[in-house]
Amino acid sequence: MNLELIEYHPQGVSSEAPLLFVHGACHGAWCWEKNFLPYFADKGFSSYALSLRGHGESDGFENLHSYTLQDYMDDVLEVIARLRNKPVLIGHSMGGGIVQKILHQHPDLISGTVLVASIPPHGGMRDLFRLMFRNFKEAMQLFTYNEKRDASLLANVFFSKELPMEKKDEWVKLLQPESLKARTEMNGKIVPKNISAKAPMLVLGSKQDRMISEKTTRRIGKTYGIEPVLFPNVSHDMMLDPEWEAVAGHILAFLNESISEWRR
Repeated sequence: MNLELIEYHPQGVSSEAPLLFVHGACHGAWCWEKNFLPYFADKGFSSYALSLRGHGESDGFENLHSYTLQDYMDDVLEVIARLRNKPVLIGHSMGGGIVQKILHQHPDLISGTVLVASIPPHGGMRDLFRLMFRNFKEAMQLFTYNEKRDASLLANVFFSKELPMEKKDEWVKLLQPESLKARTEMNGKIVPKNISAKAPMLVLGSKQDRMISEKTTRRIGKTYGIEPVLFPNVSHDMMLDPEWEAVAGHILAFLNESISEWRR
């Protein structure tokens, strides 16, 4: 199966661990290319973003609803096998769940992990119920979305209210349906409760995220024994938020300090 892989490389040869970005549900590699890939390449990191099977420009859309989180994990492992050095995995939302599965099953293949507005180890059922309680229509739109429906409510869940309308309109058109199997699995346990991070980990969340609550992000941090970074006013799609540079800056500091020191 052909997987879309977008690459940005720094000028010259990079001695840093490569970065591999894993998108969330209904997205593709495009969400990282808008801001993060050029930013981190400019900072000296070879940066890669894949579109999971059935997403973006990758093959397999016709079989989308048959794919599992294990299938998606296999896609990430396939890309890791192509890289010369162990990457830092950066996963958003569902992608954070996939990153945690790799951390659990293949910890020796990675140099570190960054969880960006990630689903927690115990799954996203609590946050789905919270969203349903606050806005049932948004929750149902998220859960039953398909390409024939209006995606404007998805924009309210994913994007900042301060995002310029032209960008919001552009990016809404790039959103797509998600696998029914994968969506169901996301609500259940992702990894065991006793999981630990052998390599450095950064956990990022927002107090204003409509998808992943502050409480959930703190629970993720507690699981891994890490104090999470919580932004006061950033949307679920942190990489596309008007304040994305603040998020990228925290990741950069983590890479330059924790990852560089750990690799010595």
